[in-house]
Amino acid sequence: MTEQHLKTKDIARRLEVSSSTVLNWVKKYNIPYTVNANGHYCFEEDTVLQFLSIKKQQQQDVSHTAEKSGGTVNRDVMLERLAQAEENVQLLERMIMNKADDIVTFQIVEQRKKIEALTKKMDRLEKQIQQQQDPELRRKQEDTAGIAQPGHLPAGLFQFE
Repeated sequence: MTEQHLKTKDIARRLEVSSSTVLNWVKKYNIPYTVNANGHYCFEEDTVLQFLSIKKQQQQDVSHTAEKSGGTVNRDVMLERLAQAEENVQLLERMIMNKADDIVTFQIVEQRKKIEALTKKMDRLEKQIQQQQDPELRRKQEDTAGIAQPGHLPAGLFQFE
């Protein structure tokens, strides 16, 4: 009969700890394991007892530490940590505001480029419309460009019949 292998998550569920805690204990206490084809750590059923004893030891260490310190956190330490947390929050808020400003600036520059391109295009279209609406202006432009009008000969040329 083959022995059932337990994965990291199975051990974690039984002990009511996280999978990362199980992996930390494996490394710290050299608990034997195998790796399956999918790369998962697998443990034999009898290693559960070893994990249980480690968990109990950890809990005792924590309760012993709490008893030593009187079960309370030093007020100065707490205030210092709170002040550090507030500084971190303020720093993050400044970073977020700066990033938001950068994004808005970029968007404004891009919109300005689009507006300038549209303005140029509109100016060209207005010029074309004006030229089509004002035939006299068009004739003057053609004369200055050296293009002969129908029925008119360029200066210096004679028409012979």
